[in-house]
Amino acid sequence: MYGVTDEEVRNLVSAIDYSEALTITASQDDVREACAVARRYGFRAVVAFPQHIGIIVDALKDTGVRAQIPVGFPCGGHTTATKCAEAEEGLKRGATDLDMVMNISAFTQGEYERVSQDIGEVLKVAKPFGVPFKVIIEIGALTDEEKATAAKLVADAGADFVKTCTGFGPGRATLHDILLIKEAIGDRIGIKASGGVASIEDGVAFMRAGATVVAMRKFLVEQLEAMGFSK
Repeated sequence: MYGVTDEEVRNLVSAIDYSEALTITASQDDVREACAVARRYGFRAVVAFPQHIGIIVDALKDTGVRAQIPVGFPCGGHTTATKCAEAEEGLKRGATDLDMVMNISAFTQGEYERVSQDIGEVLKVAKPFGVPFKVIIEIGALTDEEKATAAKLVADAGADFVKTCTGFGPGRATLHDILLIKEAIGDRIGIKASGGVASIEDGVAFMRAGATVVAMRKFLVEQLEAMGFSK
């Protein structure tokens, strides 16, 4: 593949959060198929709405692929108590990865302490389970200055990753955004690029820019098949 090495493709594949089943119409069979694909290629995680947590936990058991659910998705405007309950239920049922949406409305109104407390309370729930904890800042709703501020806030709150987008809101991740976030937080925490990742080349470019996890969907599988890729 032009400009992309085999090693970079393999690194990308192992960093993929596969989001093909994170749709409002995904059936149980769709979720099972997503898990089968993730097992076949060795993706990092499969993400689906919390109603499907039992399916992904069972389907991914002993595979090394994480069972991921979103929390406070997709607007982040849930109460903190609701986010905590959602996270706790999912974790107790076997989730091994969490992506929580920041309270975007509070953030854009400058209520940074409230946003930090919201993240911190959910993090308290997640900590005993030892799972990676990501916070989505929904960059399409923010200015560049706000993106940098939000990334620093997420890092200061103790999260493991800052994530660009839900995929359900405005805007998509760009290389500019990844570079901006990387400059803001350095190596303090990881960066998940979500949205706008249209090809393997795109995914590799995001990782070159500083992303450590990348969300991708079925088109990735089609490209891997065309390459004859196998883990």
